[in-house]
Amino acid sequence: MDDLDKKIHETLSDEDNALMAHLDEQGLLAQLGGLFKGKLAWLSITTIFIGTIMTIIAVFAIWKFVTVDDVPSMLRWAGLAWITGISQMMIKLWSWMRMETNRTLREIKRLELQIARMNAQ
Repeated sequence: MDDLDKKIHETLSDEDNALMAHLDEQGLLAQLGGLFKGKLAWLSITTIFIGTIMTIIAVFAIWKFVTVDDVPSMLRWAGLAWITGISQMMIKLWSWMRMETNRTLREIKRLELQIARMNAQ
């Protein structure tokens, strides 16, 4: 916390400080849990479900790739493992971008609150 944050904290009332604490920076697990709240929670649940299925398919395809004997079958299983692995990575990237969006929105709300409090005084 730098000097500006300390000065802002000192000028706010107890009620404002409690509200600001609610909007404070979250840890990684809290940000991950934030994906399952709000209007797009259903989409996060769906992507996590699809990602889990993709992981299971990828593990199965890798196992089949190792156990088959002919090269064409190996290529097919390797292709399936690659596609499902890339799909899983895309879902993870989307989730990380959503967490960053939520973090940015939380910071904007903090700024709006600070501006509203400054205007009220």
